Amino acid sequence: MAVLNTARFLPEALKSIADQTFSDFEFIVVDDGSSDGSTQLLRSFAASESRVKLITRGNLGLIATRNELLHTAKGELIAWMDSDDISLPDRLALQVATFDDDAALVCLGGNAQCIDPDGNMLNLERYPLSHEEIFIAQRQGSGMRFPTTMMRRSSVLQVGGFREPFRMCEDFDLLLRLGEIGKMNNLASTLYLYRQHLSSVCASLGPNWAAYRDRALALAQERAENKLDTLQRGESFSIEITKARSTALQVSQTYTYWAHCALGNGNLRVAWKYASAALTAQPLAPYTWRTIARIAMNWMRTA
Repeated sequence: MAVLNTARFLPEALKSIADQTFSDFEFIVVDDGSSDGSTQLLRSFAASESRVKLITRGNLGLIATRNELLHTAKGELIAWMDSDDISLPDRLALQVATFDDDAALVCLGGNAQCIDPDGNMLNLERYPLSHEEIFIAQRQGSGMRFPTTMMRRSSVLQVGGFREPFRMCEDFDLLLRLGEIGKMNNLASTLYLYRQHLSSVCASLGPNWAAYRDRALALAQERAENKLDTLQRGESFSIEITKARSTALQVSQTYTYWAHCALGNGNLRVAWKYASAALTAQPLAPYTWRTIARIAMNWMRTA
């Protein structure tokens, strides 16, 4: 687990690992220079949990932190966990059992239930099960939700771990390379509660996601044609960063998306909460008004 300023959600994330039904693991946590009280929470948790190896230091960024986690680990298998999310109790047990039954497997994920900052259910992310289906989905930038995954550590080291200059999609870049050397699967089970909030990396860098995805896919195409890609040849590149949207626009679009997801999950109360918040941020946004109309229609059907 990499941690950077997630004190609001961190206790739930830590508890979800401590409460796993599978118990034979080391829990490595790197605090990447938090300044919001996360460090104190981690130290208190580590003092009461013997399986924790806690590393605290200044900020080096996500790539360096994930690679440090990778190289610090001693286990054959590595399960990744984001510090604002929740792993369901049987996650590790189900994944370890699957690896035990399949020596060809290098990476295993599962479905993720999205939740809002307060833990309310949004949409359920379902992922393809077979290696072939995952390969096809990856060409659209999907296929697996990274923090649900468990991997063979030797395979991650073999493909070179996480790479600069990815500020996001560094996990997607890794998953593409893993799929080139071994078998990828997803379990049909929901393993994970995936937290949506405005301070997440995806929310803050969201406008740039497509550019990073396309670069990762271009590197995969290079490997398919030439065996090595630009980074593997020791060359470098930069990714143009799209100018951030106005805060009000970003908030409005994010809240509208959450409202849409909650509506799809049948949670009309939460859908209305976020649609109303989106209108407060951008009162004239047509996409928000369309969502409100859909919420109203669903409410009338259930009245």
